[in-house]
Amino acid sequence: MKCLNLIITTILLSMILNPSLQAQEEPPQIEGHAYRDGQWRNDMYEALVWMLKGSYLQFTQKSNLGYAAVAAASLSYSFDHDKRVSGLYQSKSIPKHIDLTGDIGIGLNAPIIPLGSYIIGAMRGDSKLMNFAKEYAAAFYLTVAEVELFSWIHIHDRPNTHDISFWETEFRGPSSFPSGHIIPYTVLFFKTLQFYGPLWSVIPGILSYWSSYQRMQEGRHWFSDIVGGFFLSAFASEGVRAAANRNENYHPIYRWIFTHQFRVIPWNRGKMGGLSIAWNF
Repeated sequence: MKCLNLIITTILLSMILNPSLQAQEEPPQIEGHAYRDGQWRNDMYEALVWMLKGSYLQFTQKSNLGYAAVAAASLSYSFDHDKRVSGLYQSKSIPKHIDLTGDIGIGLNAPIIPLGSYIIGAMRGDSKLMNFAKEYAAAFYLTVAEVELFSWIHIHDRPNTHDISFWETEFRGPSSFPSGHIIPYTVLFFKTLQFYGPLWSVIPGILSYWSSYQRMQEGRHWFSDIVGGFFLSAFASEGVRAAANRNENYHPIYRWIFTHQFRVIPWNRGKMGGLSIAWNF
């Protein structure tokens, strides 16, 4: 996996340094089912630009202020109840399909989902699916990079350190926070919600839960690790969305929620205080 990510990074960096590959401001032009030769290089470059821009734009999005408020409360709860919740899942047996879903998460660190979506979109002349693939790739690898950075901050060890696999020790720091195995599914959930709406997002939502179930049942992650990975995916997804700015591709329900004025308002009443979240429609 480390070698694969190194190869992907090398290819993307070589594209940046190649003066013949310039980002295009106009969206891809598709004629029928034949996608213009060489356009995929520019699209890969554009996805990389979205990832880099999303890394800092995520801190400027009002929607992420809402996510941050919920994340703070969720992480506070999960850290306090880590042993109880994680112990509850470890005491359960795990169905085969859930175990398989968790294991597949390792292989999905390779660009299987974005590459497959992009190819299908190109063959069908579906620019929306192609933009979905580009945003997914940018948000996914941004989240992976953030998980890697956070894992070097020693928050806590894994619940179960016995027989930890090569994949769980060689590609991250010593801390189990946050979970990286669930990232392919959680990013897919947010991007599916963004492009195709809540109905289709149910599928990656279920896969996210199954993967989380497997990680806790095997004692590889605490409950707080799962919560941390989920919200990192949300933050990165919104940052990439802002960088891409393809509003015409987004689902009406998503636009209805996220394009209206959104505010997080601090309040203070005597010795009590907190945050209020408000949407103006």
